[in-house]
Amino acid sequence: MDLSYPCPQRMRYNVAVTEARSSLHVDKTASAQPGVGVFAVSGELDLATIGILRDVVGGEIGDAGELVVLDLSDLSFCDSTGLGTFVGLHRQAISAGTRLALAAPRKRVADLLQISGINQVVPVFESVDAAVLGRS
Repeated sequence: MDLSYPCPQRMRYNVAVTEARSSLHVDKTASAQPGVGVFAVSGELDLATIGILRDVVGGEIGDAGELVVLDLSDLSFCDSTGLGTFVGLHRQAISAGTRLALAAPRKRVADLLQISGINQVVPVFESVDAAVLGRS
């Protein structure tokens, strides 16, 4: 007797995963401080969207000034590829003679930054203003 049959839940799950579309927006925002580039990052940062962050922020790191701040207050999701992208942008900033700071991450993202140890490499601040002033 053959008891093999497709599991409807598994099939729905696989379809949902493969058809899911991540969305990420990165916008350069005005900064009151000269020499500071602030980028608002919103949506989901994962394998499908890391190229957007790298292209927008990485393309302006040399021209952004002494400090580049990523405002993560509207970032709803980040996976390991996103964490790796933060480290890559940090290294790129150092090579360009500037600094990268992460600001205002939501609790879930802040927890990931702490658990992974990224916050020991890339400075993380409670707000954009704190990042600009260099205070946590």
